[in-house]
Amino acid sequence: MRTAVAARAPSMPLSADPPARPTDTGASSAPDVDLSAGPVILDVRGLRTYFFTYDGVVKALDGVTLQVHRGETVGLVGETGCGKSVTAFSITKLIADPPGRIMDGKILFKGANLLFGVDREAKFKPVKKTNRVKVTRYYRRIKAGQDRMTAVRGGGISMIFQEPMSALNPIFSIADQISEALFLHRGIPIIEGLLKAKTRGPEVEAALQAVADAARSGDRVAMRATAEAFGVATGLSTFGTQAYYLFRGTSGDPEPKIREMRKALRRVELSGLQRNYLVQRRRLLGLESQLKASFLEEMRTGKLDRNHRRYIRSKRLGLKLSTIYLGLWGIRGYARRPVTDEMFWQVVQHLEGVSIANPVQVARGYPHELSGGMLQRVMIAMALSAEPELLIADEPTTALDVTIQAQILELMRDLKSRIGTAILLITHDLGVIAEVADRVCVMYAGNVVEMGPVGELFKRPLHPYTQGLLSSIPRMDEPDKKLESIPGSVPNLIYPPSGCRFHPRCPHAMPVCREKRPPMTVEGGGHTVACYLYNGPVVPG
Repeated sequence: MRTAVAARAPSMPLSADPPARPTDTGASSAPDVDLSAGPVILDVRGLRTYFFTYDGVVKALDGVTLQVHRGETVGLVGETGCGKSVTAFSITKLIADPPGRIMDGKILFKGANLLFGVDREAKFKPVKKTNRVKVTRYYRRIKAGQDRMTAVRGGGISMIFQEPMSALNPIFSIADQISEALFLHRGIPIIEGLLKAKTRGPEVEAALQAVADAARSGDRVAMRATAEAFGVATGLSTFGTQAYYLFRGTSGDPEPKIREMRKALRRVELSGLQRNYLVQRRRLLGLESQLKASFLEEMRTGKLDRNHRRYIRSKRLGLKLSTIYLGLWGIRGYARRPVTDEMFWQVVQHLEGVSIANPVQVARGYPHELSGGMLQRVMIAMALSAEPELLIADEPTTALDVTIQAQILELMRDLKSRIGTAILLITHDLGVIAEVADRVCVMYAGNVVEMGPVGELFKRPLHPYTQGLLSSIPRMDEPDKKLESIPGSVPNLIYPPSGCRFHPRCPHAMPVCREKRPPMTVEGGGHTVACYLYNGPVVPG
């Protein structure tokens, strides 16, 4: 963790005049992030999410604005109940309705407004003499909005949930659950690989014999290299993975393993029925891709194209009816057997990618058989199997021991560098943010109160709430320092404080703080803050 984690700005005067800007303590030399390096992939503007309860309307998010650029990691921090997870669920439109509703704002993902049509999904009528609101929902429009989101979830935006067991189905194996997501988003290249695979020939036999020779010698490195070469010879990298785990630990005569590998190769020799099934699935996935493209264009332009979607759906229905025999009991299992085998080994490869030691055993297992750290790795593998452009990680290291936390954070950093995925990281741990984030957004009571590059914000925290968070962190260079705490607690968002929501707990509160919400101002170097103690240029809304 950087030594600047607990750096704090000098105390501010209790006056209405803006104080002098905090000076650079020199505790951190982290460079500012060049925000022009990549285009904006996620742009959240004025997001408002409310929950309609019997006690009243909970204004969980009340005007959240943030951006995530391609290939960067943005940290979202704050106390419990400040709206971090609600922000993540709002971006993916997974807010439970009822009681929640996204009321207003824009969520632009690569130019497509994910909240297109949300204003027509419900009507709201205040109940007299109460703080309640009667909500009339139009479920047809809500379903249409959810259908549009299928064009974005998975391949566009993936999410690692805070509690893996709540996102994994206990009655399906790990392989079944990851392969479903994988085939939905990467099915076409997988099917094309199966159709072009080579299972016989001198080149394949020579490569298989090389794996057997390496296994006989006991050289793991050579066995991995020859297994990869075997995968190249067959045209399917999964055959290399399968050969490696089949021959691993072989001692003595490898001939039984060779026969077993040849049997696995024969299972991928497609019959006419199996080839027809793969062609049908490829066409169906192609139609699904066209449908998703239609939804994305609708969210981008705001223009409905129902006729085009009807045409695609009619073609999809016609294809299913013309090949209905492929879905009959007894035929379907035989027809999809090559896909089932291929998907299992694809899952093993993805579990290898998240550094799981025994991926074959884990893929065959069930969620309740795994530890918390292993479940988090499975969730990461599932989220990244579709190679998303944006990954939302909702406290991925919560309740994990320190060694597992470090491994998962290193894994996320490695995956970002390899795939180029942007990450929105939600966490309470400011040490994690200092280690992996490029920029930081500090949230309080449903509002973003400060944003900036991680080095700048830790070196020069401006908002009193940010200063309080950093003051509560122990420092290695000051072991005898007394840790401070922020007095009070997060307010009841049914009756939020007027003006700045932090003013009841702020040691620098002024009369204006109680009357009017402070605007977000620019304080240099991409550093913005919503506080009347500063008077920089106002960020355009």
